Formats: sequence, structure tokens, C-alpha cells
Amino acid sequence: MSSIIEEPFHDERPAARHGMPPIGIWWPMLERPLQREVLENLDAPLRAYVVRRIYDLCELDDEPVPRGPVRLGMNERAYIAGWMRAVDWN
Repeated sequence: MSSIIEEPFHDERPAARHGMPPIGIWWPMLERPLQREVLENLDAPLRAYVVRRIYDLCELDDEPVPRGPVRLGMNERAYIAGWMRAVDWN
């Protein structure tokens, strides 16, 4: 008789390194001027005001805002790229 020990389940999605809520929740609700600000440079750190607004939109008022610079990850930038194709900016 042989036994196979299965490895513990691991979520294959990378954990958010900056503790931000999922972009699919806050991006559609973010005000257009703030969206434009983010779109100006997707690699730049988000302003503290933008991060606080994201937390407000997600009703995370009691949660501490991440310290230090917060940048969009690769998956978040890909989400925005797909969103931009689907939305008319005119």
C-alpha cells in the first residue's frame, strides 16, 4: 500500500503586496478626474488622496491606509487596459 501526501492548497493568485482592495470593485466607481490622474502614468505611485478615496469607495473607512508608496500591480494595469478598450472616453 502506498500513500500520496497532497500538498496543501495554495491560492495561485498573487497576494496584493500593497493591501489594496480588488481593482474590479473600486475602478468603475472612481471619479473620472481621478481615473485620468491614474491613467497619466500607470507606473507612478498613487497619491495618498487617491488611495484614501479607493478605501472610501470600498467602505473600508476603518482599515488603515497602506504606508509608503502604493503602485498598481501588473494585473491591475492589465485590468485598466481592458477597461479602456471597453469604455468610450469621449
